[in-house]
Amino acid sequence: MSALVHLAKDHIQRIADGGQFVIVNGMDRFIGFFAWDVKLNATWLKMTLIVFAVGYEITAIAAMALASVKGVFTERSFTMSFVTMTGAMCIVIWLSLAAFRRDLTGTVKFLQHRQCTIHRQSAARKALMDRVNRYLWLFYLQNIAQVFFWINLLRNCSPLAVFELSLLDSVNVLLYPLAMTLMSLMFIHTIMIVSTLLSALSLEFYWLGQEFEQVFAQCNTFAATARKRYWDGLKRRIDTCVIEHQRLLGQISTLRNNLKLYLLLNLVADFSLITFAGCQMVISSEGDQHLYSILAALTACLNMLNFGGLCDLLKIQVHAIKFRLYSSQWTDYLRPVSGPLYPRCRRIRSSILIVMTRAEHELRISCGSVYDMSLTTCWAVLQFSYSVFTLLLSFFENEPRDQ
Repeated sequence: MSALVHLAKDHIQRIADGGQFVIVNGMDRFIGFFAWDVKLNATWLKMTLIVFAVGYEITAIAAMALASVKGVFTERSFTMSFVTMTGAMCIVIWLSLAAFRRDLTGTVKFLQHRQCTIHRQSAARKALMDRVNRYLWLFYLQNIAQVFFWINLLRNCSPLAVFELSLLDSVNVLLYPLAMTLMSLMFIHTIMIVSTLLSALSLEFYWLGQEFEQVFAQCNTFAATARKRYWDGLKRRIDTCVIEHQRLLGQISTLRNNLKLYLLLNLVADFSLITFAGCQMVISSEGDQHLYSILAALTACLNMLNFGGLCDLLKIQVHAIKFRLYSSQWTDYLRPVSGPLYPRCRRIRSSILIVMTRAEHELRISCGSVYDMSLTTCWAVLQFSYSVFTLLLSFFENEPRDQ
């Protein structure tokens, strides 16, 4: 018993030491797109699982096309369409992010290196990272719980049942849960990648703002008027912060371009899932499917609001750099300097003004160059989804009367 407890503690400690990217790295071994070392058996297993999930979804789409040709759509067929559409969205969204695998890999390595070599050395920064990591774990578990309900509550709604083959139905008892789990994990993996990157970059700008704010904390009158070495050291510290600011802005620029299509597809998927789940609650007579519909709509809302909130948070932290600089009171320290020290102070002032000019530009994380990804956009999508659901609800209520 003590050996099991010790083993569990070691496993938990390894997870804690993995930092913010422990979930992303763990899922990448089985369903991700970062590591493709064909010398490892895990890579071949991952390729097999992905091919199986995609092949199953293609077969499900063919089954629904066959049902459409035969004209055998029923209440159960509507649920089958729901399952097929959701699975297809999971794969498409996974592919939209996998297309930028190289850039995303570079960003993940950049942030992991900074967390391991810089931020984990500070107790305050490590504590903040741990709090963010706990939030990511809760977000991950909330999405994983959705998979359990998907498999169990919709176990009799596999699209492959349209073929009406007894052997296929028997085999599908095992194939359906595996395929649904894999497609769900593909989608959850992309959610965790984007959530982790956005939260990690928000922390980077938060800490960089603190460094800018504290850069003049050691300033005093004697140093400001008599020590040339002090101002040379101050210039080096300012230049280091400026370089870090430019590097982080470069990472955001790359990430922003790579996420345009992904965030747009996520909005479409969340809107479709919320609306579809609402319609299913109206036309379905099975209580367990009502439960799944509620959970699916709730999960889609939480995922969408999570992205909107993280994008807003990142915008706030990037824009807050200039306020951090003002809080450092750099103008009070640099304005009275004259004489031989003036050229040094002028160079420091120029570096600071460069950062403030860059911070003035509004950060836009857009959805396919259509809308900015924010809580405002998410709320608008929810309102539109409610309007469409109301329209469809009136249609379903009036349909029996027309007959």
